Amino acid sequence: MNRRQIIAVCVLVVALIAGTWAVARVQESNDNTYSNIERFIQVLTKVRDNYVEPVSSDKLMDAAIRGMLRTLDPYSQYLDKEEAERLETTTHGAFGGIGISIGMRDRWVTVIAPIEGTPAWKAGILGGDRISKIDDVSTEGLSLDDAMKKMRGEKGTHVKLTILREGRDKALDFDIVRDIIQIKSVPYSGMLSNGVGYVRLSNFSERSRQEMDAAFDKLEKLHPRGVIIDLRYNPGGLLSQAVEVAEEFTPRGKKIVYTRGRDSSQNRDFVSTADQTHNQYPIVILVNQWTASASEIVSGALQDLDLGLVVGRTTFGKGLVQTVIPLTRSVKGPKLKLTTAKYYTPSGRCIQKDEQLKDGALADDEDTDDGDKTDKTDATDAKKAKPEYRTEMGRVVYGGGGINPDVELVDVKLPRVIEDLEAKQVFFKYAVRYAARHKEPPADYALNSGIRDEFLQIMKDEKVEASPDSLAAAKRWVDGGIRRELGRRFGGEEEAYRIALEDDEQVKAAAALFDKAPTLPKLLALASELNKGKMTTQTSPLNSKSVR
Repeated sequence: MNRRQIIAVCVLVVALIAGTWAVARVQESNDNTYSNIERFIQVLTKVRDNYVEPVSSDKLMDAAIRGMLRTLDPYSQYLDKEEAERLETTTHGAFGGIGISIGMRDRWVTVIAPIEGTPAWKAGILGGDRISKIDDVSTEGLSLDDAMKKMRGEKGTHVKLTILREGRDKALDFDIVRDIIQIKSVPYSGMLSNGVGYVRLSNFSERSRQEMDAAFDKLEKLHPRGVIIDLRYNPGGLLSQAVEVAEEFTPRGKKIVYTRGRDSSQNRDFVSTADQTHNQYPIVILVNQWTASASEIVSGALQDLDLGLVVGRTTFGKGLVQTVIPLTRSVKGPKLKLTTAKYYTPSGRCIQKDEQLKDGALADDEDTDDGDKTDKTDATDAKKAKPEYRTEMGRVVYGGGGINPDVELVDVKLPRVIEDLEAKQVFFKYAVRYAARHKEPPADYALNSGIRDEFLQIMKDEKVEASPDSLAAAKRWVDGGIRRELGRRFGGEEEAYRIALEDDEQVKAAAALFDKAPTLPKLLALASELNKGKMTTQTSPLNSKSVR
């Protein structure tokens, strides 16, 4: 890129600025945009011409754009062509591929699990399979992103995988025909043992409303006495789907969320335009500190409208509206994802939490890893410092960013040995080894001394150190991890979810609320009593490491 091209690009930037915010506004504020661009051109050309190593003008320009946006907030981003395509894949919830989840295990691209019903699942790909080649090209040194790109492609095209499998001496070749792969928003729904329904909503993509309807239709045939909607670790997604999901529980005409921005064109009110369809039973919404964005819209709306009880931890506090702006005429070209407004719940609470960057990492005004510390400010005192708002029925809810739960669950940190076992994928590796020697899982996934002894040997092989006392204290978590991964290996993701829920103390605590308060009014009344203290639960096994 020469100086003339650089100037042309910068002039285009100015034109975009003028077109977006209006020339008059720039002039009124004595904006120094033009002189700053000239200064930028000088720096860029000096670096390009004089830096000790050759450097591309394109790379410098790319870095400058990204650096500029980093000064705004953590969510405004420049998306190159490939990043823009990945965003489209995430929000549309479908892509051409073979249907596997992969990870890096011992420097190998490894199959975590095939998605049931997909080409990989039908071809016989198994969790634990190591992908040594893709289309006869070695995967050695290949990143997960690059491996995924090679396996994705147009529907109907072929991809060849060379697999190394535990217990097989020779590599296996699979010729797989790609198909459209749907990314599930609801990976699991079912009935818990105490008659309470459970729905896991993991993201908001184009099919979220449809999948939620299907999950609730299935549960309603079983007549649940209450339903838990699990939004833990849900990072958000499409605003339109958050509104549509909330509409399922909201009477027609009720405000669900609204946005306010610098430009009045960003000011919008989102009101339910459909009749309430799922109101036959009380709802508990389970959240944690990683519940963000669109999932905060749903939990905040149901809380403000007194349509459900929010249980868990104060949510992440991502309440910024991002507008995706194309930077070229091509649909597949680079894009700018820019923050243009903020989200507010029906009671007027701003979802966005004040944030700052600490040591280059995103942080907020709460320590999200309490562990088993006891010197934290009491939850009641912390809430007193936050602004108060009123729900439709007059209940007090708190602002300050994020959604504060009606009933708080305080995590007890997992034992260190469990963190080490998860980090080194020991549960996963044991399940792969077990499946290589057994055609069926143990009955009801019950563990005997032989299984535990084999697992201890793998722990030693993987150099996970733990004293006998620490292992004894962590026995329930160890057993739960073994059962979960055996379930995944023999029964797939849904079986892993089912087993993990049996050991999920937060889900148990949420379900127990229906024993004390079988109706929504009684649940809301119970919340004020429980808020005088905290309910303590173990850290959930349903996290980003254990359920993929």
